[in-house]
Amino acid sequence: MIEASRTDSGGSKPDEKLDRLLSRFAVAARAHHAALESMDAERAGCLVRMIDGLHEALLREGENGVEKLLELLESIDPVVAGMAAVYAIRLDSRRCLATLNRVATESGLLGFRADMAILRWETGDWGE
Repeated sequence: MIEASRTDSGGSKPDEKLDRLLSRFAVAARAHHAALESMDAERAGCLVRMIDGLHEALLREGENGVEKLLELLESIDPVVAGMAAVYAIRLDSRRCLATLNRVATESGLLGFRADMAILRWETGDWGE
C-alpha cells in the first residue's frame, strides 16, 4: 500500500512520527505539572508553548493526529490524560469532560486544575 510506506520529511513513517509527537506531548505534560507543583512559572510557561506546538503538529497530521491525541484521554497517567483533555476539548467535548471529571478526583493541584477546566468550559469562559 503506497500510503503505509510514505514517509514524512524527516524520513520516518507517519505512525512513527505520531508516536514521537505523542510521547513528547506526554513528557511535556508531566514536566509542566512538575513545574506548576514547584511554582516555577517561567518553566511552566515555556512548557505550555512546547505543548501548544506539539498540539498544532498533531492537528496538522489530520484525522490520524486527532485520533492519537484523543487516545491520550485514556492514559493511566492523570497528568497526561488531563492535558490531552484540555487540548482536545473542542474536538470531543463529551469524552474530554469525562476525562476531566476523572482527573478532578485527584488530590492537590491536579484535581483543582481539572475542576477549573470543567468550570471554564461549562460557563463558556474557554479562551482560545
